Amino acid sequence: MHQSFKIFFICMLLWSIFNPVFADEIAHNYYGLGVFAYEEGNFTEARDLLLKAVVLDPENARANFYLGQAYVKLAQPDKAEHYLTTALSLDPQVPGLKYSLGILFYQINDYEQARQKFEEVVAGNPSDILAIYYSGMSLYKLEQYDAAGGLLIEAAQMSPSIEANGYYYAGVCNYQLRRLDEAVKQFEHVMEIADSEDLKDNARLWAQTIKKNQAAVKPYSLYLKTGYLYDDNVVLEPADRDIVSDESDSAFLLYFSGKYDLIDDRQLRSGIGYSHYQTWYQDLDEYDLTGSIGNVYLNYKFCESVTMGVKYLPTYYWVDSESYLMQHQVKPSALWMIDNFNAVDFSYSYYRNNYFTDNSRDGHSNEMTADYSHGFSSLDGFMFCGIGFEVYSAFEKDQDYRELKTRLGISYDVFDQTNITVYGNYYGKQYDARDLTYKVKRDDSRYFASASITRNIWKQWLNVSAEYTYTKNNSNIADFDYERNAILLSVSVKL
Repeated sequence: MHQSFKIFFICMLLWSIFNPVFADEIAHNYYGLGVFAYEEGNFTEARDLLLKAVVLDPENARANFYLGQAYVKLAQPDKAEHYLTTALSLDPQVPGLKYSLGILFYQINDYEQARQKFEEVVAGNPSDILAIYYSGMSLYKLEQYDAAGGLLIEAAQMSPSIEANGYYYAGVCNYQLRRLDEAVKQFEHVMEIADSEDLKDNARLWAQTIKKNQAAVKPYSLYLKTGYLYDDNVVLEPADRDIVSDESDSAFLLYFSGKYDLIDDRQLRSGIGYSHYQTWYQDLDEYDLTGSIGNVYLNYKFCESVTMGVKYLPTYYWVDSESYLMQHQVKPSALWMIDNFNAVDFSYSYYRNNYFTDNSRDGHSNEMTADYSHGFSSLDGFMFCGIGFEVYSAFEKDQDYRELKTRLGISYDVFDQTNITVYGNYYGKQYDARDLTYKVKRDDSRYFASASITRNIWKQWLNVSAEYTYTKNNSNIADFDYERNAILLSVSVKL
């Protein structure tokens, strides 16, 4: 018995001496197998092996590092952060550790910590291109656009593989900083070098949008259009287009509009404008139309995606130099830019009408509209649609009506500097009371279609165009049935 005890004691002594060596050897084996599995892309197996290595040797910084990496690949960020930060506390000099932590923080949207880690990597290795790039991207996400743009350009110039992405996001930074010319150059560079068609399309859309915005940045805008119109059924009324002449004629047309921003900053824009429309018919000069429209507007940008606005539009019409209609319109609206390709515009309009030739039609109306547009970057164009509903209350009850309005169309550039626009409208108008003359409630359906082609011929501001329009009105009162075809050839200038 005494001899057995001595043998047991010696065995325990030997085990206590050599056990750490055996444990370290086993942990090392698990670590090696885990790293091999990780490099082979077997992340679940790598996790299981590295967990065993860490249990046996919790002070092994590299085992903790690779275990954290395995959890990153398995989309378990909380566990990944635990083991990566443990590795950092054990040995901050493990190669790639700080960069991996930066990537992890970037993926979980903790951009401030990501920035700090990437900057630590760059401080130790100024030539680490990816750390420079992601440092810039972290600043970009933090909306520190000036600093972000510089780092993104620096990274882009160091590596052809990230050049396109670097210049793209640098362009966005310059756009946010209102450095529009520089932003356009960077987006155009991306269009030249990018392998990704999606990236090219996005860069093209940004460049086009900025060029349009650059025109809008000016405190003023001017537009002049003049042309020759052939109309096979001349309209007698400027507002409702209810009555036609059943005669054809040609006319010289002139349209002018301009506006000036009295207040223009990043959020608030307010100003005044004026538009003038006039036709001179060759034979039916008694139907010459003149329209004069004022515009007082106020727009407030609540955020990058939502803009609220209101307009007051006083309008005066003459027919053959005689006063025909005075109209007041107040129009509040809301524009929601869903993203770079989609937008929705909601508006309400209140009209007050004073007809000088027929007091029975005097009255007011309320109208609600919703319009949607979707941009197609690959086509350099967009589609649009909308719906509206108007309720009109007149002095005489037989002039009261309700009208449904819809529209659908597409506009795109078929060639460089050449645009085609096609759209159609439907109007369904129902009167509330029997017509005093025809003794029935009037019910109209009007269809309108338009197709135009516009070609820019000089310096983005001089254009020529041809437009065809067709109108058909169906009514339960035969006197209001008609068809109309019109062709317009015009030249326009936009400044």
